[in-house]
Amino acid sequence: MQPILIVGNAVLDIVLNVDHYPSEDEEMRAASRRAALGGNAANTAQVLAGLGRSVDLLAILAPDGDAAELRRLLAAAGVDSRHLVTAAGGHTPVSYILLHAANGSRTIVHHRELDELRFEDFAALPLHDYGWVHFEGRNVATVARMIGHLREQGFAGAVSVELEKDRPGIDDLLPQADLVLCSRALAATRGHRDAASLLAALRDRAPQAALTCTWGEAGAWALGRDGALHHCPAHAPARVVDTIGAGDAFNAGMIAALAGGAELPAALSAATALAGRKVGQPGFAGLDRLDGISLPLP
Repeated sequence: MQPILIVGNAVLDIVLNVDHYPSEDEEMRAASRRAALGGNAANTAQVLAGLGRSVDLLAILAPDGDAAELRRLLAAAGVDSRHLVTAAGGHTPVSYILLHAANGSRTIVHHRELDELRFEDFAALPLHDYGWVHFEGRNVATVARMIGHLREQGFAGAVSVELEKDRPGIDDLLPQADLVLCSRALAATRGHRDAASLLAALRDRAPQAALTCTWGEAGAWALGRDGALHHCPAHAPARVVDTIGAGDAFNAGMIAALAGGAELPAALSAATALAGRKVGQPGFAGLDRLDGISLPLP
């Protein structure tokens, strides 16, 4: 099976485990500290690699020590980083994350001082080598050009787009997508009180796409190309340990299942279960199966 290309952000996460959220002007001690892969695209890529997929990441990093650490972490996760772009200057993005030990919630302070990927970085790749290309929905005008270029070149594989935040012009990414992955935050920003209403509102903008929306403890919904709406309840772990990247795990599960030939309801169930396992453990290690999917994973 052809490899998957993930296009988007790579971030160095500095995760501090704390027993409570600090109040203003409080000094506190963290129980532990770890450096980890972060950023939606990098997280999705590492989960796909854990599922046995051949995956390449296209992201931009600065010429600094944090970038070197990210390259090391990507290699350890099995993600091919040969297409990473090194900017002329700036600083590699870093997120400082407080992870609450009691409930697994995370509070993130993000610092970014770096250019975005350029269209030329994408167009220079051997795009026909890939069977699936997934885009993080950021840098919208450039990503729209990238998707348009794929279609103009007669790309025969699938295209997926993540819509986590409501950015200006982001709906322009939808018409040529095969899979659109939405978040509860996007729905709330647009005034939707449930996933189904968001997906229905997006239907006309993405006529050829399957649409999904995650909704935390309520599970996830998918709207098929045939208009059928599917729901999968959340797979709650015995204890919520770490919610960092749960949505990225879901996205990876959807991509892996659909790329392997699964039908939409089975893919939705497998991805929801994968996200549930993710929040029950620290980090992404060991997310190596898709429940109910017996297709061989290359």
